[in-house]
Formats: sequence, C-alpha cells, structure tokens
Amino acid sequence: MENLALFDANCSESEIQELVAKHYNLLVKVKKLPGYIDLNYRLATEDSKKYILKIANSAEPLSELDMQNKMMQFIEQNPIEQYQFPQVIADINHQDITLLIDTQNQPRYMRLLSFVDGVFYSEHKNINCQHHQKLGEMLGKFNSQLVNFDHDASERYLDWDLKNAQQVIESKIHELSCDTQKQQVKRILSTFVHQVSPFTEKLPQAVIHNDINDYNLLLSSHDENSDIQGVIDFGDMVKSYQINELAIACTYALLDTNNPISVIKTIALAYHQQRKLNPTEAWVLFPLICARLATSVCNSAQAIKAEPDNEYLLISAKPAWRAIEKLLKFDAKTIGFELQRLCQFETQNNQQHQEILQQRQDNLFKTLSVSYKDPLIIERGQGQYLLDENNVAYLDMVNNVCHVGHCHPKVVEAGQKQMAMLNTNTRYLNNNIIAYSEALLSKMPDELSVVMFVNSGSEANELAMRLMQCYNKSNELIVVDGAYHGNTNKAIEISPYKFNGPGGDGAADNIHIVPMPDPYRGKFKGMSEKTGQAYAESVSETISQLTLQGKQVGGFICESLQGVGGNLIMPDGYLRSVYRSIRAAGGLCIADEVQVGFGRVGTHWWAFETQDVVPDIVTLGKPIGNGHPLAAVVTTKKVADAFVTGMEYFNTFGGNPVSCAIGKAVIDTISEDKLRENAIMTGNYMMMQLRQLQNQFPIIGDVRGLGLFIGAELVRDQNLTPATEEAKYLVEQLKTRNILLSLDGPFNNVLKIKPPIVFNQSNVDYFIAQLKDCLAHL
Repeated sequence: MENLALFDANCSESEIQELVAKHYNLLVKVKKLPGYIDLNYRLATEDSKKYILKIANSAEPLSELDMQNKMMQFIEQNPIEQYQFPQVIADINHQDITLLIDTQNQPRYMRLLSFVDGVFYSEHKNINCQHHQKLGEMLGKFNSQLVNFDHDASERYLDWDLKNAQQVIESKIHELSCDTQKQQVKRILSTFVHQVSPFTEKLPQAVIHNDINDYNLLLSSHDENSDIQGVIDFGDMVKSYQINELAIACTYALLDTNNPISVIKTIALAYHQQRKLNPTEAWVLFPLICARLATSVCNSAQAIKAEPDNEYLLISAKPAWRAIEKLLKFDAKTIGFELQRLCQFETQNNQQHQEILQQRQDNLFKTLSVSYKDPLIIERGQGQYLLDENNVAYLDMVNNVCHVGHCHPKVVEAGQKQMAMLNTNTRYLNNNIIAYSEALLSKMPDELSVVMFVNSGSEANELAMRLMQCYNKSNELIVVDGAYHGNTNKAIEISPYKFNGPGGDGAADNIHIVPMPDPYRGKFKGMSEKTGQAYAESVSETISQLTLQGKQVGGFICESLQGVGGNLIMPDGYLRSVYRSIRAAGGLCIADEVQVGFGRVGTHWWAFETQDVVPDIVTLGKPIGNGHPLAAVVTTKKVADAFVTGMEYFNTFGGNPVSCAIGKAVIDTISEDKLRENAIMTGNYMMMQLRQLQNQFPIIGDVRGLGLFIGAELVRDQNLTPATEEAKYLVEQLKTRNILLSLDGPFNNVLKIKPPIVFNQSNVDYFIAQLKDCLAHL
C-alpha cells in the first residue's frame, strides 16, 4: 500500500499520462471518453498504438472486473473468426488489474485494454440488410463460443439483465411522468408477463455480453458493404438467457429504422443459422426486445431525475420511445409465430403421442375423436395460437370458443381473482350475477330483458324447449335441415345433423324439418330477399300442415348462421319472413347463437341482427366464457313469466360468481379491445383474399361469410361435386405448415374459418400464402 498514490477522479489528462507511465511504462497522449459510471480514456503512443484505459468506480467489485478480463482472455485463446475484441494488457507487475486508492480512501481498479479500431455502428450512415445479416452471424458465433465460458461473478444481479425486466419495470415505471408513455410501458410489461415469464424454463442460459448496442459494436468502415469489425465493453456481462443477447442487439439495430420487424427477422435468421434457436426462444424474442426498450426508458427516467444535466443519459431515451411507439403497433404473438416459421421448426409425433392416444383409448369413450392423422399434443394457448409440447405455435383458425383469444389475460385474471374469493350457487346474494346480467342484456334488443345462466349451449337449447312448452303448451318444433343444437337427449332430438346422422334414430313425430336455406347449393340461389322468401315458404307450408292436423306450432329454432351446415349465410329476409309466419301461428322464434354470437359477425353483437329480426328466445354458449363452461338463455318478460309454473328451476353451477366474473370480462374485453371492429375488418380482408384465390383456383366454388365466420366450399366441377378428399388433404397439409383448420358441411368439403376474433391481417396473409401453395400442389 505504501507505493499507492492517491487517485483523484477529477484528475487532468497529464496526471493520467503520469499514471500510465508509472504502471504500464507507456508514454501516451490522453483523451477522455464519455462514460456512464466509470472513467474511460483513449490512449495513443508515438508509434500510433492505441489503448483504452478504464478506471472503475469505487463500488465496482473486483470479481466482476476479473470476470470481464477472463472473458476477453477466453476469446483471445478461442478466437471467433475475423472479429476483434479487446485484449487485456498487464501492468509492469504482470497484473491484469491495478489497484488505486482514491481521495476518499476507496479502492479504484484500473485496467488497460487494447484498442479495437473501427466505425461505431451508431455513426455508420449506410446501415442496410447486409449489416443486419452480418450482425446476426456474428452474434450466433459469439454466443456459441461463450457457452463454454463461466465465472462465479456471472450470477450477479443487474437491472439491465432481461431476466429481471419485470421487477425492474414494475419498480421504476412510476418514474415516468407522461401518462401516455406509462400506458405504453404497461402494455409491454403485460406482454412480457404473459409471453415470456411462462416460458423461462425452456430458455437456455449462458454468460452473455448483455450490451451489444450501437456504441459497443464496430464496423470495418463507412462503406455500404463494410463488415462487423468487433465488439467492445464487457461491463454488463451476466449469466442470463442466451436469447437476451439477440434481443438486446436487435433492440439497438432497429432504432429509427423504417421496418423494425424486417430488421428483427434478418438478424434472427442469420443468428439461427449459426446458433440454433429453439422454438421457445423465437416465441419470446419480440417481447424481450420490447422489454429492453421499456427497461431502458425506465432506467433513463430514474437516472435523469438524479442527474438532469448528464447528456449521456439522454442519448438513447428519444429513439427508444420512437421504437416503442412503432413496435406496439404489432401483435407480439404474431411476430413470435412468424419468427418460428422463419426458423422452420418442425415437430413430429413421438412416444408421448402414442402413450396419450393409448390412454385415451383405455380410459375414455371411443366416440371421442381427435383431429388429424397425426394428432397434436397441445399444452398452451395464447391469443390466436395453440402451442405444442415444444412450444411450437400453430395458428388456430377454427376455435370459436376462445373468442377473445386463448388465455386472454383479463379473462384469466377475472376468473382467478373471483375463484380465490368465492364460488357458490345462486341461492346466496352476490353482485356478480347482477353485474353480468346487466352487461349482457345491455347488448340485447330491449325486448330481450330476462336471462337465465346455465353451463353449456346444449343446456341452453334444452331450457329453451322447456320455455317454449310452458309458453304455448306445444312441443311441435320446426327445425332447419342439417342443424346442430347440442349433445343432450333433447338437443339431439332437435338436431337433424345428429338424429339423421350415423347412429341417429330419425326425427321424432313432433320435429318438423324444413330445407336448409343454402344460397349456393340449395334449390334457390343467391342472397336476395326473393331467395330468402322462397326458402321461408317451406316454413309456411309446414305450419299449414300442422294446422290441418289440429296441432299448435310450438316454435322454430334456427342457428343465426349455419355452422355444421357449411358455414352458410342465410339469404336476405329469410328469418324476417319465417318469424312473421311463426308468430302468426302462435309459435316462438328461437335463435341459436351458441356458435356465432358476441360480435363474431363484426357489424352487430348478434348474428340474428344481420337478418333484422328480434327473436323471442336467444341461446348463448361457447364464446360466452372464452372456454369457461358458461351459457345463457335470454328471453322476453312474457316468455319468462310463463315459465313460473310452481316448479323451481335450479342449476347448481349456472350463474355462479366465477362464471359471471369471467363472462363479464369477455364482454368488457370485446368492447375495450374493439374486437367487433377487428372481426369485420379482418373478416372482409380474408374474404377478399379468398375470392382472389377463387379466381385462380376453380376448386374454390364459393366464399361466404360475415365478419370472422367464413366458409370456403370446395367443388370439383360446375355440377358442384363435393371435393371432399381434396378438402381433407388441404387440412392435413396446412397442419404441417402450422395452421389448424377443419371442415364442415353435409359433404365435409367446406373450409371452416372461425378463429378467435383477435385474428389479424398478418395471420390472413400467412394463411392465404400457404393455402395458395397447397392448392397449387393439388
């Protein structure tokens, strides 16, 4: 200690010259460099050799500086192709780290490093796609090499470690003074919690540089075709998720670029070609990039308050906010899916698949079917995606149950919160059922003012039959051919799809079938009101026959859009004409909205509204609880009063507090997230794209739909011969391209498109491109 001179942090350049001469026996010129918390100097000798002198702040642990040095020495011993990294220069005592004592009697550690020449990435005026590709290649090689490096100090905690992004953002978001910016960061945080946090066990860890930003990355020149020269500044090294290295580099590379997603994809693919990403890493990359930006602006806000005159702290804040605004326009899950497809992850059935299939056969009814020749194991759902056991995502185009997206955070939170508080039957007073009933009825026409909650669409339709019989003492029901209304005895009894299908017993005497109003394949063509009236005539004729037999019409039940019938849209005026006839005969009009309600059609909350009618009874299910077992019957006060016969109607689980909390969260989410608007915009775009394909491929005989309820019917010729085998082939082929689709219609030849209504135009583009390619190979 007696040879240690006191070090003054405010020392002059000449004093630094003396320090370097004393400890390294070098005569140099000195230039101070900007720094965050350390002191940095660029040194040059008379023979033009350059060095970087780094003097750590007094709080810097020696172990962490040793880690940095060990890393640089590791790279020197295991060079990475053409890239340059700083090398550690020992002092005259052969020490890598030189101890100084500052004027506060605190240790200050000094290190001398070789100078890596080049042009800062931030200063290059012609950054292009080639640079992004080269950056990805370098990162992939770099991280592949670092897998073999470790150090005890690497387990340290850093605010800049993306493993800690959630707690850092949560603890510092209050530092943001602008409410708009605060909301932007909250959105990023929510995405991180739901799209990164659940997947961390599948993210490989290693020591990473952790700060390959545009001031730590060097290019060989200002030329357009310049190469990556090297990387400097290992001060933020940490053991973390390897994918964080890529996320951080992408974050800085995309700043102030016109197409940030293209930048991310280019860098990620080049990285993947050097160090193979796993599906989970690709899935979380985009939210990690957003989290890095959020961490940056939160840390900057805190630091700026402490040092408002420190210009260095302001360097990245403005471009980071501009990047946040751009990136929040994209759906993080869709970008994750696109990155997975870019990397071409594929999964194949393994022993686990066979074991589960065997267990299903042993333990479950054999009537329970599975999708696809090679069934999928699905372990997670997020938005419009289902993820398999390896977290490979599939675009879900058929799940009309998880209406506002699989595991929507607001819906999940509502259920969890209420489940932790109370769940019981409706014989106790609880405000949830009142709040939900008011929310639901507010979306209905005024006449429909009474609701009863049940557990499934089948239950809802069975209750509707009881209401009908209580109202007019008749069980004579008119049903549409091919319709499906549920799986209970009564529901099967009123479903031609079931009772006239395999294993069915045919129609009961009180069930009267009228033709399906099919404007494409049926007797009457087109969508005009004339066609609608022509189909409605069969209902009038059935009523006349019943009258001649002395029978009272009980009612008419019809899906507001035909689902298993082939995703059909009824011609204009059909329901209006039918309802007029039914009511004139004293019957009730029942709209089955179990599949198609809650804004799927986009223009309205309920599909029956597209026919300009108001039913007497509406049955709801499937999307009502976003996958939670919940359903409802909504009716008029007059019909509801007729049900009061002295017999109590009680349903143990119907209307319980948890179900009601979830149901209200679904309604709120549809409104708050503008999902009806999304359904009509995305649905119209989908149909436009499908009709363009129809012009190229005659096998697409018809494209029909409303909002995100769409059918594409495949036919072999002008005689409308069903292309059933071709349709099955397409479904299987699309599955290999990570698109989940299924078939409907009497001939199983209609592509059934009923995705969660968070489906977006990027999803449409991917689907159309893959469908086009599959059609070309038919």
